[in-house]
Amino acid sequence: MDLETKPLRCFVAVAETRSFTKAAEQLHVAQPTLSTQIRELEKHVGFALFDRTTRKTELTREGVAFLEHARRMIAESEKLNEAINALRTEGARRLTVGAAFYTIDIPERVGLIERFIAAHREIILDIDNRWQSELVADVLKGRLDLALIIGMGIPRRDYEAVAIAPNNAEILYPDDMRRLVLRRERVELLIPAESPLAEHDRIPLSALRGSRISIFSPGHGAQIYGPISETLRGAGAELVIPPEANGIGVERYGRQFRIPAVTLGWFSDHKSQGNEMVRRPLEGVDLWTDLALIASPRHMRPAARTFWTFTADEAHGATTDVA
Repeated sequence: MDLETKPLRCFVAVAETRSFTKAAEQLHVAQPTLSTQIRELEKHVGFALFDRTTRKTELTREGVAFLEHARRMIAESEKLNEAINALRTEGARRLTVGAAFYTIDIPERVGLIERFIAAHREIILDIDNRWQSELVADVLKGRLDLALIIGMGIPRRDYEAVAIAPNNAEILYPDDMRRLVLRRERVELLIPAESPLAEHDRIPLSALRGSRISIFSPGHGAQIYGPISETLRGAGAELVIPPEANGIGVERYGRQFRIPAVTLGWFSDHKSQGNEMVRRPLEGVDLWTDLALIASPRHMRPAARTFWTFTADEAHGATTDVA
């Protein structure tokens, strides 16, 4: 029985049966309990609801006037409970997973989501395509259960120091977060196929002097931008931050102007439109980024737990690292 409307239900049952005994049987409660509920209700409203004698139970004038209000309140309470149950059911079936817009064409990301949808049609899946730094912040605060990210894990103390400023840690995340790593890629250089640099299996720093190199913005995170930019500048290269300074835009700029470009290794077909680019590791740079599913430190809702388990099974089947 709904605790909030129990006294009202007791009152209506007595009013309709004109009997405390019959009302108690109808509600499956003890008669003393029913009497206590009526007394508490009368105390709350400030007037008597029944005239009681040894032979009969009748509504008072105030009780008659109150009866329809009580029935209406019970009906509204039932509607409210139905709405709450519907929201709970939908909440258990609905899941939002963060995934930055620039991850949209990564095969592992696409395949994972498509296979999950096919396997769990009972779950309504929404993808949150905001900037990744916003998604990581919401996962850490428990406002978002899960996010698929491209990132480099760093100590939490370092992350908290750089993430204070907005747009300052786009591909960083604390390395102590719960995560499932689906794939790893090394930070390298994309080289135009016609460039003499393409002849190297590994680009020596001495070969970069005077080269213009397209690179992503510092907002991706000092821990990844700093070592790369310092290495390239130290080799005598000129760094170019293109108008679209994300990973996709950097590669596109390099392809368009036929200059080397720093690549995170995730985004493009380097042989598209006849503008072939080749990918080469860079001497002195050993930085990697993960495609990982990260989880809130708080308790995951059932739908999120289902997605996490599904991803763990997928990662294990693909022999990828699970952290």
